[in-house]
Amino acid sequence: MVFQTKHFDDLAKKGYCVIEEYLDAETVQSLRKASETILSDTVGDTMPPSLFLESPELRDAFFSAELEELAADLHAKVGPLLLYPNFTVRKGLVVGWHIDDRMLSRPVDEAGDFPSILMFNVFLQDNDPITGGGVDIVSLSHLFSREQREGLVAHHEYVPEDTVVGKAGDLVIFDYRCVHRGTHPQVTTDVSRLALQWTFSVGDAVEQDYLSYLRARLTQKLHISDYTQHRARNFFADLPSVTRELIEESCGRTVFGDRLGYRGLSDLVEWEAV
Repeated sequence: MVFQTKHFDDLAKKGYCVIEEYLDAETVQSLRKASETILSDTVGDTMPPSLFLESPELRDAFFSAELEELAADLHAKVGPLLLYPNFTVRKGLVVGWHIDDRMLSRPVDEAGDFPSILMFNVFLQDNDPITGGGVDIVSLSHLFSREQREGLVAHHEYVPEDTVVGKAGDLVIFDYRCVHRGTHPQVTTDVSRLALQWTFSVGDAVEQDYLSYLRARLTQKLHISDYTQHRARNFFADLPSVTRELIEESCGRTVFGDRLGYRGLSDLVEWEAV
């Protein structure tokens, strides 16, 4: 897997890109089985990362050679990257149009800038406008002003072109400023909707705001999903325990370095344990 110039061009132009077959079919099925086993009424629909790390299937599929290559290629383009503790598998989450830059106390990117935050989603089922299973993104919306994007969130009428059509195992990377939502299925299906998700920031300009946001999600409703039955209290309560040391001990090797660093909640300047 190589994150080619085409992917960068797509991300800059449209606000998102798709890397096909990031995970192969066998790995997808392994992750589906492992995720279904872990996720339960007690755990909730968003997997706490400490449980994620305890699963060899999930841990090894995420902290993989593919992730290292992806980080290396991104590093060559934009410089050092940071991973945060909110890596997870989510089940059944389908919410309406929203943007993710509300998490920041102030804007840090101008229109046309490479995004300071990148959202990564590997959907473990196919996606199309009828059956759903992935994400809808309003192309070019990352180039609009915050006011214009808020208008789209409130008033955008879906068109089939919004749906990022793809196969299970494809990786969708999008600019955090994009107007997006889960693809709403038009028919009933017995295939569980599962997504492997994580976040990189480009450099540390948003580090403290993003960590503060992750900590606040335990007690405050700050995202559209917090107002649904999928509010992830167990997930956010688990984040303080997910340290660099825990990740590398779980993987049995050094994971982080100059290209890809890590920031946990203990890296908050004004850290108070929750």
